[in-house]
Amino acid sequence: MEEELFTELLAKKLSGDITADEIAEFNRLVAGNTSFQKEYEAIRSYWTQDDEPYENIVSIFDDIKQRAGIIDTVAEKDNIREINKTGRTFTWLRIVAAAVAVIAISASIYLFKIKSAPENDIAQLQTKWGSTAQVKLSDGTMVTLNSLSVLKYPKHFNGKTREVYLDGEGYFDVARDHQHPFIVHTEKTAIKVLGTAFNLKSYANDAQFEATLFRGSIQATLNNAPTASILLKPSDKLIVNASGYQLTKETYADHSNSINAETAWMDHKLIFKNEPFNLLANNLVRKYGLNIVFKNNGLKSIKLSGEFENENIEQVLLSLQIVTKFNYKVSGNTIYIF
Repeated sequence: MEEELFTELLAKKLSGDITADEIAEFNRLVAGNTSFQKEYEAIRSYWTQDDEPYENIVSIFDDIKQRAGIIDTVAEKDNIREINKTGRTFTWLRIVAAAVAVIAISASIYLFKIKSAPENDIAQLQTKWGSTAQVKLSDGTMVTLNSLSVLKYPKHFNGKTREVYLDGEGYFDVARDHQHPFIVHTEKTAIKVLGTAFNLKSYANDAQFEATLFRGSIQATLNNAPTASILLKPSDKLIVNASGYQLTKETYADHSNSINAETAWMDHKLIFKNEPFNLLANNLVRKYGLNIVFKNNGLKSIKLSGEFENENIEQVLLSLQIVTKFNYKVSGNTIYIF
């Protein structure tokens, strides 16, 4: 509980959105915990330094953990396959240090949650922007990660359950084992399955969590309402946001029901239907490795539909301008939308 409170208050402190009472509580936590002190100093140094661009979140986050004295174990390379990296790159498409720090802070809640297993039994897979990767877990479960995602899992499952932690987006094809349920922990939910295939989208900077079931069944438990559970059947889609949750159906790109929008990223496509502009912008950040800032908040809620695969970011924005009225300006590695 204290670790989650520390992470929440740390994010608020770095962003400047913290009350006097919360500052007092944060100072109390840091003063009484050496680990919190090290983590705060390590992350603060990245947050307050000059705007130096970094190539990817992985090297920064690894450095943060090293400076904080946290030892992490990387998964064996034989089990991991990088599937795709976006072919088109631009010199100005980089992530500024402040943005990376925000992602790292949000991810840290899950990266250090597995306390019961020894450090050398835990593996971790991270993906860069514009890349996806696949890993086969020890039970035969296949997990495919989308861009800027983190999966933490035991090298060997022991005990009554098989538990992993996800920050980002992943497609899970879970090996069937009725005696040992498979549980995926995210920021907003815990997904419990026996043997099934589903897609989870749980990025810390997205306003909503999504779970889409393709085969079998899954049971979702909301972290803020642990006594309630939601059962999904094939083609169901669970959406969780600040207003609660809703059950809907998976999204198809056309009337033939042959292309699924939720898993199009596995074929290196970006498909969206009636998606708010701000959520689409987050997807563009992950695909192209840039920073997007809305100067007109009214544009965030505009619903957009489209499909992109090999287009560069400027081609995407020009296409969107055809269907909705907005302007944009490129400054360094940041796109301002107004």
